[in-house]
Amino acid sequence: MMKYNIILASKSKRRSKILKECGIPHEVVVSSVHEKMDHKKGAEFNVLYNARIKAEKVAAGYKEGYIVGADTLVLLEKRLIGKPKTRKEAISLLKSFSGKTVFVYTGLCVIDAKRGKSEEAVDMSKIHVKRLSLEKINKFAAIAGHNDKAGGFSIEGPGTFIFDNIEGSFYNILGLPMMKLDELFEKLGVDLLGEGIAKK
Repeated sequence: MMKYNIILASKSKRRSKILKECGIPHEVVVSSVHEKMDHKKGAEFNVLYNARIKAEKVAAGYKEGYIVGADTLVLLEKRLIGKPKTRKEAISLLKSFSGKTVFVYTGLCVIDAKRGKSEEAVDMSKIHVKRLSLEKINKFAAIAGHNDKAGGFSIEGPGTFIFDNIEGSFYNILGLPMMKLDELFEKLGVDLLGEGIAKK
């Protein structure tokens, strides 16, 4: 039975973990491209652009295989938010999220290196954040950390205490919407639940 060579063009440990949990064997190759944040063009443009340049950079080094690029941003009202660089910045973001609904966008790009064909899409989910005290915000930031998380948060673990309503894909919020990814692979002629998946 044929196995497809899947390369994840991302340094995100969560994205790799999601693929592993789905039984999808893959290689991780970090693209090291400079991510774009054009506030005039909106969330969809930015996540698709970043997903595409990540996938294209890695695909340039392969003659065959399927390269997956992904990028996630958070939108609060009209403000685009990426990964906070410090805990102080993460705390500031949580303060601004408190009692509000935020939108999480993930762009996906899958390239078939052999045929030079690609497919891409954007997924969006909404999360309502409970009204938070400064004490709870500080505790959450100390426990959850902020590294490699758009908006500085995760809905897993301690995040379950502060996000009380989710609309849309759970895995989109984690950074890799699997249903949308499966649709892109199907367009490229790959069945992730068939030939491309590892048997346990």
